[in-house]
Amino acid sequence: MVELVGGAFLSSFLNVLFDRMASRPFLDFISGKKNDNELLMRKLKIKLLTANKLVDDAEEKQMTSPTVRKWLDDLKDAIYCVGELLDEINTEALRRQLEVFKPSFASDEFHDSLEPKISKVLRVLDLILNERDALGLKEGVQHRPQERNRQTTSRVDESGVFGREKDRETILKALRSDDTTGAKIGVLPIVGMGGIGKSTLAQLVYKDIKDDFDVQAWVCVGEEFGILQIAQTIYGRITAQTSKITDLDLLSEKLEKVLTGKKFLFVLDDVWNEDYDDWNNLMTHFNSCGGHGSKIIVTTRLGRVASITGTLSTHYLRIISEDDSWLLFAKHAFTNASVDGAHPELEVIGRQIVKKCQGLPLAIKSLGGLLHSNSNPKEWEKILKSDLWKLSNDKILPALWLSYHYLPPHLKRCFAYCSIFPKGDKFTKSGLTLLWMAEDLIQSNEEGVLEPEEVGSDYFDILLSRSFFQHSGELWGESYFTMHDLINDLAKFVSGEFCLRLEENQSPNKNLCRTRHFSFMKFGGRGIQKFEALDEAKHLHTLLQLQYRPDYGCNTLVLDYTLVDSLPNLPCLRVLKLSAIVELPSSIGNLKQLRHLDVSGTSIIELPETVCTLYNLQTLLLFGCRCLIQLPSNLGRLINLRHLNIHDTEIHKMPARMCNLKNLRTLSDFVVDKQTAQRIGELKELQHLRGTLLILGVGNVKGNALEADIMSNKEYLDQLVLTWGRGYDASNHDPENDREILNKLQPHTNLKQLEIMSYGGLRFPGWLGDPYFSKLFSIQLTVCKHCCLLPPLGQLPSLKQLHVRWMNNVVEIGSEFYGNDTCGITPFRSLQQLFFIDMLECKKWSYYDGSRGNTTILFPNLRELVLSRCPKLTEIIPLEKLPRLESVQLWDLESFNGSLAHVESECPKFLSLVHLGIHNCPNFVCFPDGGMDAPKLEELRISQCKKLRSLPEQMHTLLPSLQKLDVFGCPEVESFPQGGLASNIQDLSFECCRKLAANRSLWGLTRLNSLRKLKINFTEEGGEEVGCLFPDEGQLPTTLTSLSILNHSNLTTIQGKVLRQITSLECLIINRCYELQCFLEEAPKSLKNLTIRVCPNIRCLPGKWLPTSLSRLEIRWCPLLEQRFQRETGEDWPKIVNIPSVSII
Repeated sequence: MVELVGGAFLSSFLNVLFDRMASRPFLDFISGKKNDNELLMRKLKIKLLTANKLVDDAEEKQMTSPTVRKWLDDLKDAIYCVGELLDEINTEALRRQLEVFKPSFASDEFHDSLEPKISKVLRVLDLILNERDALGLKEGVQHRPQERNRQTTSRVDESGVFGREKDRETILKALRSDDTTGAKIGVLPIVGMGGIGKSTLAQLVYKDIKDDFDVQAWVCVGEEFGILQIAQTIYGRITAQTSKITDLDLLSEKLEKVLTGKKFLFVLDDVWNEDYDDWNNLMTHFNSCGGHGSKIIVTTRLGRVASITGTLSTHYLRIISEDDSWLLFAKHAFTNASVDGAHPELEVIGRQIVKKCQGLPLAIKSLGGLLHSNSNPKEWEKILKSDLWKLSNDKILPALWLSYHYLPPHLKRCFAYCSIFPKGDKFTKSGLTLLWMAEDLIQSNEEGVLEPEEVGSDYFDILLSRSFFQHSGELWGESYFTMHDLINDLAKFVSGEFCLRLEENQSPNKNLCRTRHFSFMKFGGRGIQKFEALDEAKHLHTLLQLQYRPDYGCNTLVLDYTLVDSLPNLPCLRVLKLSAIVELPSSIGNLKQLRHLDVSGTSIIELPETVCTLYNLQTLLLFGCRCLIQLPSNLGRLINLRHLNIHDTEIHKMPARMCNLKNLRTLSDFVVDKQTAQRIGELKELQHLRGTLLILGVGNVKGNALEADIMSNKEYLDQLVLTWGRGYDASNHDPENDREILNKLQPHTNLKQLEIMSYGGLRFPGWLGDPYFSKLFSIQLTVCKHCCLLPPLGQLPSLKQLHVRWMNNVVEIGSEFYGNDTCGITPFRSLQQLFFIDMLECKKWSYYDGSRGNTTILFPNLRELVLSRCPKLTEIIPLEKLPRLESVQLWDLESFNGSLAHVESECPKFLSLVHLGIHNCPNFVCFPDGGMDAPKLEELRISQCKKLRSLPEQMHTLLPSLQKLDVFGCPEVESFPQGGLASNIQDLSFECCRKLAANRSLWGLTRLNSLRKLKINFTEEGGEEVGCLFPDEGQLPTTLTSLSILNHSNLTTIQGKVLRQITSLECLIINRCYELQCFLEEAPKSLKNLTIRVCPNIRCLPGKWLPTSLSRLEIRWCPLLEQRFQRETGEDWPKIVNIPSVSII
């Protein structure tokens, strides 16, 4: 069995220091000098080796001994000081390498200054290590976490479980399913953070499903994954006898006898082992004997355990809702598990306590139990205001500490660093990885294969899989993550006094001399005190301003002023992120250890030239600095720079010698102007670029002066954007020059995404469309106004997304677009999304059968098609020929008068279509004869099709899945289809024109038993046709929950009698009914939301139209009603005073 990984936080830190002290540049710099520095360094290394033997013992003892925790903090501070000293030495060595340094036989001031610094650290370490015996610290001792005393059984009290009904149903469905995805035994992992209720859920389903299986067994595994012990427990459970067999082979034979032909369910609870071979060996004892449908449930905190063991879909257990959290808390806090007004004050405080627990059942139960039968509000207030770590430490802290304990040492450091983020703060994987790199938290890859960014990404994925991080959402295509508040508290506990974060307008309330990492959110009026306190933080490594939001209490000048004073006093600073400055002081050049500088989104106009002396700088982020117009001229001296982001700035040219930045991994933009166009050739030296590169101003380059293949050596680059704009005069373009440039900018065949904007050539070069670009999945061609033919993209094997826009000279999309198919390859075989937009001259899109006649299936995987603003397009390819098409949107096709299907087709099949929209196609006349066979169509939207005569025929049978139908601006539609609308429609919106209004008796809406939402917008002629009363009796289905009546200019009366027949109506909206005067009878008893807008002639609203069920009333631009419902003074104000939400404008 493989031992679980563990180890002290400081072990990784020390290993990093040992690596630095053993590096050749360090040894060369420190040795051979006429001083004792080399000898002192050896002594220092011996002290650190001694300390390394003690840290495992100390890390566990700190949980119960504040004295040991204080000793550990002293040691950590001393080790930080050693690291800072080594940083200083390495930086000086680097400076001498890059700057002109004249060696002298005279005394070297820098070397002379080292001796007292090393000696001081040695004295401090001596004092710390001399305390080891008094504290009882032993070398090489590793502990088992105290939570390992925990044992689980299959027994469960269902009355104490809340919020797991859906999880329960999902698990039960999976256990009863025959689908094991090919494996004989289905293994279902349940994954979640410590204390979230994985075992409880497993206990529930274990009890529910006992009749579905012949035998069951529950095993609490823990970190000791012993195959013999697991087999003994299972055998004992099945035979009801304690197994004393220690021969695994004999035990396996006995298990086979009792399990053969039997359908079994085993639960392996709390599994930690991530070794594939161990799991495989365990399964060999069951694979040969279990009956069909046998299942195993595995509960674990670790995502990798799930990926190794699972054959069924992993069930990720989430936190419970706030309402369920309260029920769970109340059960444990109150004797009868019910408040029911008996403790109103306690309920208010209790619900706030529950919010602190953020849906984690273990924390909720622990705090509820802590307050059990305690009715003193002051005690509850104490709990509310206390740190959860200081409450019930015997349960919450050990449960989560266990996850931390088994992290490898290097991940412990990475996790502890995350304490710098406030609770609820969101971060990205890439952003956090760059911070870890700046703080030297990422170990060098021994094989040298992986980049530090890739190693950091792996670190992040491990912490995510172990539930230290949680996915929070997506923004602009990037995933954001956060930490559960209790995990955040754990990080804060681990980092201790070395990390300080100030939230809102807090000010420091402790000495900062040991603080290494500092973050703040706002500074407001107390900004000066906040930054004056930094004078004590001489050893600060990180200074982050997070989630800056400008407000009236925020003074950027205060921040600028105090920073000018503070920055020179932070010589150890590695990370600096600021969001509220207008100028970066030249003293920034004194921060020689700076690795990460982020001033994104600020108003800075320039970067001081002293930035170019920050030789350790790895990351420079200037994204969104819209006042920034240039970069420092000597930027090329930053040879360690790996990431430079200048996107969304006003920088108009790149500085010289960018080619020296050979370590660059990401470069957001490369800007070319007429005067410096030749510098684009420097890109050839930046071979390690990855991610996205945007080249601006390509049109300023002269093709005959451009070296070929400057981009073809960038095998790691994922996305390339080429823009001829930014200073490029399109009116004076040279088409041949543009084509030569694009030809010479041919990228590496590993490229995945390509975007070309404002290209002025008449044709595209031959490489665009070459099948050798086998990874290219996305292409965007925008404003290529002079090209008359589309490039032959059909043979690109991986192309999934294609957007073409503003190619005004293309008249026909013809055979050239599909490429050479002599190899028998289906054109566009991977394409899923196709957009043609603003093709102003395009008249025809030809259906191309290629060399194989009618057997070719074009676009076999196309899912989404958008054709927009192509005013001359008359014909498109028949959509029924696209077998997987799910969404079609046709916008502003003013000349389109053809069919959606092949001319010869009757009732064509659109078997995959889910969404169809046809908008502003004034010459579109009809749908295919016989209707559209679209069994999956859920949404149909039609607007501004002035000549459309009818909706698809046989909707009630051919469109069984249709749920939403919108029809507006189609005055020639006389009635709904014969046979009625699709019976499953839930949401119907249509414009009632004269012809449709005249046939309203044939609408057949009462047959739509699924209809819930109805919106009718009347034209002036339609309103005249309907008359002054609406709706008529028996006209609307009784199933409606929402009804909107808009622009009915003739409507004078709302008939409550008719609406009361709609027994489920909850929302009624009346808008722009200028002649409406009164509401007759009573409102429906179910009404909850009443909205009346722009109805100037309504004089009053009877009390019977304000039922007790009403929870929201909105009245806008109804002057007579507004006067009657004036707050406090209006005649009818008493009628609405008890409605929870009232809005009157």
